[in-house]
Amino acid sequence: MVQTEILRMEGITKAFGGVKAVDNVDFALQKGEIHALMGANGAGKSTLMKVLAGVYRQDAGKIFLEGQEIHMKNVASAHAQGITMVFQELNVAPHLSVLENIFLSREIVKNGVYNWKEMREKAKQILDEMGVHLDLDIQVRRLSVAMQQMVEIARALNANSKIIIFDEPTSSLSVQEVEQLFKIMANLKAKGISMVYISHRLEEIYRICERITLMRDGRHIFTDDIENVSHDRLIAGIIGAEPSEQFPPKQNKPGKVIFEAKNITCNGKFQDISFTLREGEILGFAGLAGAGRTEVAKAIFGCYGLDEGTMVLEGKSVRFKHPRKAIDSGLAYVSEDRKGEGILAVRCLCENMTISNMNIICSSSVIKHRKEKSLVQDMIDRLHIKTSGLNHRMDRLSGGNQQKVCFGRWIMNQPRLLILDEPTRGVDVGARADFYRIINDLAKNNVGVIVISSEEDELIGLCNRIVVMRNGRKVAELDCNEDNLKEKLMRNMLGVEEGVNGHETIQG
Repeated sequence: MVQTEILRMEGITKAFGGVKAVDNVDFALQKGEIHALMGANGAGKSTLMKVLAGVYRQDAGKIFLEGQEIHMKNVASAHAQGITMVFQELNVAPHLSVLENIFLSREIVKNGVYNWKEMREKAKQILDEMGVHLDLDIQVRRLSVAMQQMVEIARALNANSKIIIFDEPTSSLSVQEVEQLFKIMANLKAKGISMVYISHRLEEIYRICERITLMRDGRHIFTDDIENVSHDRLIAGIIGAEPSEQFPPKQNKPGKVIFEAKNITCNGKFQDISFTLREGEILGFAGLAGAGRTEVAKAIFGCYGLDEGTMVLEGKSVRFKHPRKAIDSGLAYVSEDRKGEGILAVRCLCENMTISNMNIICSSSVIKHRKEKSLVQDMIDRLHIKTSGLNHRMDRLSGGNQQKVCFGRWIMNQPRLLILDEPTRGVDVGARADFYRIINDLAKNNVGVIVISSEEDELIGLCNRIVVMRNGRKVAELDCNEDNLKEKLMRNMLGVEEGVNGHETIQG
């Protein structure tokens, strides 16, 4: 089958503060193609696509759509050309309805009045074609992240998009929601819509994409058909070297128990959870979306009140009514929701790093700026944060570097217990090794670490033990030295156990 080139970007360059985020990059897209765009955090993937989507204007280079040169002045001009981007951090209007979001800036007007009947009919048609059933009148903020993403896709289809860019679309989705998204993408492909797919999940790339373009340090490294790109070639290209062991050696001898949860319950969120955590131990929490893992973490950190049970920290019974009390007692929590709960997007790196550490950098309510800068620079060096300096705005850092700033904020506070909720979500293969090293170093220094992750390989490679949750309850606790650990994890997460004569049964 002969494909037609719909898009070509030639010599695209974009710099921020003298630092080239994209350096003389070429990129081409075929009609009806799903094209993977990969690279480490900070490689320039999202910046290149934001140039295409009209978020940024390139400093140099040209863009051709269906053979004609086009100029992107802003997002509206990109939409007018049929180019839409579904951002990793969703771009919905949360207090508007599903219908209002789908037609945002594209309302159907008749005689100067909104034609709600026609908009409702068209919205229903679009959602039916996607196989999605939504109440058009519900506020978008009341929908799950997955359904909010479907609203964004519906908006893109309403704009008669020729090209849709997906930036880490599955990072917050469950297994079932990912499958639904892939079905929608297959339908879009069948209609001749072209898609650019940015993801760090290799299994997804190999499953749905036909070609891969790899970037590193703002430059184009290669473009090739998917069948010509092995995992080793791809990883070597991402990190600029041959793949090495991702996970550092585990701390073999955790010390004394520093934290214990005894039958803790938070009504409507989780029930009867018990576990212990030792000095120098990395304890994993596994489970499908909605299992209650994050809720347990937030209850420990004082975000939710407990209805039953007790918690013991270093021999003393505790119950934190506010996160500030938990922080004062030596706890730290890195949220899975980096945008909503982790960063101050329009503030600088330095302020983000020290916002929770005023007790360290202040004297008599006055900030010691020299000490502040010294501590932050030390953390930048330790965590290998890629930045132009302490005043670099957070929303202009890559996702992986934003995550490192969140880590650094709490490491600076020298916690006794660190809770990490999806610590490598949206983080590339190369940078993950940095995060695993950081976590392992904390364990070596007798910090107790809880890691919540949706990636079984990450939990197995990093943790000493894994607590498995399902439907708000603890269903298993596994030692990471056990045989067939991944299979046991999956069975407990899904509620599947081996029955008589090898037949599987579903647990109640």
